[in-house]
Parts: sequence; structure tokens; C-alpha cells
Amino acid sequence: MKIRLPLFLVFISPVFLMTSCYEPPSDQQSAMMEEAEVWVGTYTRKEGHVDGKAAGIYRLQFKEDSLLSSHTTEDIVNPSFLCLSPDGGRVYAVSELGPDVDTTGYVYSYQQEGEKLMLINRQPTFSFAPCYVSVHPNGEWLYVANYVGGMIARYPVAKNGQIKAATDTLRLVGQGPNERQESSHPHSATVSPDGYWVMVADLGADQVHTFRAEGPSWELVATAEVPGGSGPRHLAFHPRAPYAYVLNELNNTVTGFHYNAENGALNIIDHWSTLPDDFKDFSLGADLHFSPDGEYLYASNRGHDSLAGFRVDTRDGSLESVGYFSTRGTFPRNFAIHPGGKTLLVANQNSDNVVQFTIDTKNGKLRYEQEWEVKTPVCLQFAEK
Repeated sequence: MKIRLPLFLVFISPVFLMTSCYEPPSDQQSAMMEEAEVWVGTYTRKEGHVDGKAAGIYRLQFKEDSLLSSHTTEDIVNPSFLCLSPDGGRVYAVSELGPDVDTTGYVYSYQQEGEKLMLINRQPTFSFAPCYVSVHPNGEWLYVANYVGGMIARYPVAKNGQIKAATDTLRLVGQGPNERQESSHPHSATVSPDGYWVMVADLGADQVHTFRAEGPSWELVATAEVPGGSGPRHLAFHPRAPYAYVLNELNNTVTGFHYNAENGALNIIDHWSTLPDDFKDFSLGADLHFSPDGEYLYASNRGHDSLAGFRVDTRDGSLESVGYFSTRGTFPRNFAIHPGGKTLLVANQNSDNVVQFTIDTKNGKLRYEQEWEVKTPVCLQFAEK
């Protein structure tokens, strides 16, 4: 398949393959890319854990298997995680900074104008390595988790997209048995679908905290504990059943919870490995997402360099493996599923490629389609057209 790309993007042939996980598609199986606009968060400078090579935030637009356009904004350092406003017109991005660059990290707000992002403003995150930003369904609140320092912050958002000064910050405390759990490390702040709660996954303390989503202050209402050394990282709510699932980075598992929407409580159902039984090498969990219909849950593995797929039993919240699928690159971070439910894109941070798969809706298996070179991609966000 030949694809014409802008200068900074080059089609690359697949070189990363786990034969036990992959079957080449036939011509009849090959599926076209669903029409989409994708925003890509990246690393722009060399850090202790990554050799950042990107220029900023990329915009990729696909139509009928062609990459039509792209845009880069260069006024932000390490925009490693993004989210979009509910109407899709604005992009919020954290600037993952350390003490060698500034006295704090930042969160930025951009307005999309055609193919460009126009800076609205930025606010400090009051700690270092902000790694997650999320927005309330009503668009009026923004939440940031800082990996370093245990700090979480909440911000009101004006109607024009301007991030107002933080109304409250909270420094979490705690630790776990792993060497990376010497202190609290909030890794995500996920808003419940109904907008009542924000769940903060604390990798350092093996806890998931539930806070009230709206209001000027962080009001803690519940805390769920996961097994010591798990390292909870990202959380996803089932789209149509009362369950939530947390991907645990350090022990490569998914923990399932019954989710009580009335009081925000999470009660553990069980834990499932994201790795094959015979894999004993280094790996870390990174991200998880449901297919839009809630039939399947996927999790990314950095080290095994795969996506683990699970079928979800909505009767009890249990998971059943449907396989492990090579991401055809190294160190996959975040991935995203098109709202149409057939296309999945994964960002391979250390091999500089974004890879497209098609989801077989009958069995949840992933089929490789094509890939593009994008420097140190981390976060992918589909903008629904």
C-alpha cells in the first residue's frame, strides 16, 4: 500500500512482528481507515526515560486511507498527554516538565482554528511531570495529575476555553513495596461518565481515590486499595454496565471493580494478567480502553510490546482473554479507538510510529493495516467528525 505523506511523516514497512500474535491480512480482509482527525501528544526533548524527538502536538487527518494534512505547534515542551473539550474545538495538553526546566509543570489550552492550534493560555500545575489531563463532560472543569510530588489540581474553565487559576490543589501521600513506590505518584484523574466523580489512580500508593467532580475543592468520598506493588495507572469505565477497570503498571494486571454511581465507591471483582503465562521478561502496563460497544477491553504492554485483548462479561464484570497482538513497534504508550468501533491506533513511543489496526467485532481480534512515522508519539485522541 503506497501512501503520500507530508515531509515529516514517512510510510515505513513493518519490522516488529510477534508471529504468535499476528496473521497477515488478505486483500479481501484489508480495511480502509475510518475518516478521522487525530491529535498526537509527544515528547520533544531528551529525558531520563525517553529520547524525545518530536516538535510538539501533531494533527493527523485521515480520509479513505490517505493522510491529508498535519500541523505542529511548537510552543510547548513535552505535550505528553492531551484531552479535548466536549465540543472538540479545544485541545488541553500538559507540559511534562522537571525541575531542570522550570519551577513547575503546566497545562495549556488551545483553540482549533482550521488546521492550526492557537494558544489561549496556560496555568501552572504546582508540581513536576504532569502526566494526565481530563475535562468534565460539561466542559467547566479541568483536572491534572502530577506524577512527581503527589499533587493533583483542579481548574475552572471559562466558556472561551481559558483555564482559570486553580481553585484547589491536593498533595496525596502513601507508598508501596516497589522501588518506584517511595511516595505518592498520581498517574490519572478520570471523570465518571455521569460527571459526578473523579477517580485518581495513585501508582505510588496502590490506591484509587474517588473525589467529587464539581466544586472548588478536592472532596474525598472513597478509596479503593489494590494489591501491594500493583501500581494503578489508568482507569476506564464500562460504557453500559456498572464496572470500572484499572490498568496496573507495575505488575501488568487489570483490576475490575463494581462501580457504585450513587456514592462513587469501587469494590474489587478480580484481577487479570495482561501478559501471556510464559512471558517472564520486563514489561510495564500503560493504557486501557473499551471498544465503544463495551464488548472488548484492550490494554497496552511496554516490553512485551503488545495489546492484550479481553472479552467483557457484563453479567459479572469478568474478563476473558481474546489474545495478544503485536503493536509492531516498541514501548507502546497510549492508544485510541475510533468512535465507529472498527479502527484502533497505537502510539509506539520508542520506535517513532503510529500503527493502525482493524478490530474484528465478532471476536475482538486485531488485524494490522498500516503505519506511519511520527516522532516519539505518546498520546492519541480521536476528534469525532
